[in-house]
Amino acid sequence: MSSNERKDKPLVSVAIITYNQKDYLRECIESCLEQDYPNFEVVVADDCSTDGTQEMLREYDTKYPGKFVLKLAEKNQGITPNSNVAHFACSGKYIAWMGGDDLMLPGKISNQVEFMESNPDCTISYHDLDVFQSETNKSLYLFSVKNRPREGKVDISIKYGVFNGACSSMVRKDKTPRNGFNQFIPVASDWLYWVESLNNGGEIKYINKVLGKYRRHSNNVTNKGMLIGQNVVDHLNTCGFILKSNPGMLKNINYVYSSILKSNRHCLPYSTVLLGRLRVSFDLQCIVALVVYYISLGKVRL
Repeated sequence: MSSNERKDKPLVSVAIITYNQKDYLRECIESCLEQDYPNFEVVVADDCSTDGTQEMLREYDTKYPGKFVLKLAEKNQGITPNSNVAHFACSGKYIAWMGGDDLMLPGKISNQVEFMESNPDCTISYHDLDVFQSETNKSLYLFSVKNRPREGKVDISIKYGVFNGACSSMVRKDKTPRNGFNQFIPVASDWLYWVESLNNGGEIKYINKVLGKYRRHSNNVTNKGMLIGQNVVDHLNTCGFILKSNPGMLKNINYVYSSILKSNRHCLPYSTVLLGRLRVSFDLQCIVALVVYYISLGKVRL
């Protein structure tokens, strides 16, 4: 394809966040480079890996001049700060998010760009994923089996949380939050990122195709005991931040807040440990709104 034809296609920033995933990351990058879409950059934010990742990335940058935007941290910052490094390094019309251990399937980028160009009201598009076991390469299930696909405006994202797999999601950059990922949500900041993007207008829409692969392995963040609790706390705190900017969505927020508590009732520390980890993200207006809501249910009496 000529350079003029390439310029006719909107630039896509493939944003990859990674830490100590060298072997997986190589597969991830190769799956991106094999895409048939002609106009994309690969933005990689590495959080100070110690496994040779940064050396490998420099080799890719040399081999494919102008294709990569490398952000190589000199000290470990954590998931949300590293995500922001990637976010602010993206210059494309669209951002396609990837974990360093996940894979694109052929046609992913071209399918999503075509869909979003044809649907100007689509702020976020996402597709189905093949969830596979890393050690055996065996398909375990489709992401849609355990996460029912949903579409709609911001209220859908608020009520049902992260039903869109992160590595399946493409977002319009001009709709993303001005400040990127919320720094007060250290691990599971993606839900608030999607909600705030939809707060800027448009809808989240589903492409009923399997266009990516989500890797399951022992080092998944969701498998790490200490981070499981942090994930829960992050989601509870996110409810507070959402309520502050969406006070009219109190019913939906209360629904998801109670769902988080219920689904994690066996692993949550119900002591002051949990309370101590919850940030005070509910201001007085939110507290009053919650009290009024519970009074309406007859659960609180004055």
